Amino acid sequence: MTSTLSEIEDVFKECGVTEATLSAAEKESLDRLGYVVLPDVIDSGWLTRLRTAFERAVDQKQTTTNSKQSGTRHAGELIQKDEAFDGVLTHPKILAATYHMLRRSFKVLALGGRDPLPGYGQQALHTDWYPRVSSSEPFSAATTLWLLDDFIENNGATRLVPGSHLWLKPLPKPMQQPDAKHPDQRFITAKAGSALVFNGHLWHSGMRNESSRPRRVIQCQFVAREMGIMAQTQPDIPARLTTAARYILGS
Repeated sequence: MTSTLSEIEDVFKECGVTEATLSAAEKESLDRLGYVVLPDVIDSGWLTRLRTAFERAVDQKQTTTNSKQSGTRHAGELIQKDEAFDGVLTHPKILAATYHMLRRSFKVLALGGRDPLPGYGQQALHTDWYPRVSSSEPFSAATTLWLLDDFIENNGATRLVPGSHLWLKPLPKPMQQPDAKHPDQRFITAKAGSALVFNGHLWHSGMRNESSRPRRVIQCQFVAREMGIMAQTQPDIPARLTTAARYILGS
């Protein structure tokens, strides 16, 4: 068994992350807007494998009994189910973007798949982490959505409120209703194979899938490593994983 990495710098070295991994424009987008869309991070061969693995990973019992009630197909325990998902943990661009936002070591908090069924998926605007107390407090969470299908405006594409990661006050209650529309909200449209990376403090939500098309995503949430929170990953980490992947999983 490989030894456990103790420093994020070791992970970056193993995965080929450098200062040049993100462009100046990508860094500026993360700083100012709170998100960035990274096109073509999944090549065509990997995309095919991920789609196949996603379908296999969907909870079949839930699919037959609960999906129509919840309106969403869920896939869990991804790393345990298929090696096609391994690259989600160690992609250089994703690691670089996450570190750029958090500025310190991090780990996976949650990793899973979602696919809102036609007519479902509408969420209220929310954040993935608690509000900061002051502007000097570091950001503590980041989320990546790996697009297995095109994001278009009518199939439940994610909406974001650019710059809201910098706000210290919570969003007003009326704006936290599922059908509320923020005047500054922006829909993310992008091709399958892209990744949407955003600050965990950014106001965002999924939208209703008003099409007959799927909107499958792999969602990976990272949190600063010092947070005293148990990661939502299974303890039986597959032996095939690299030392870097194990570290990112919190091992």
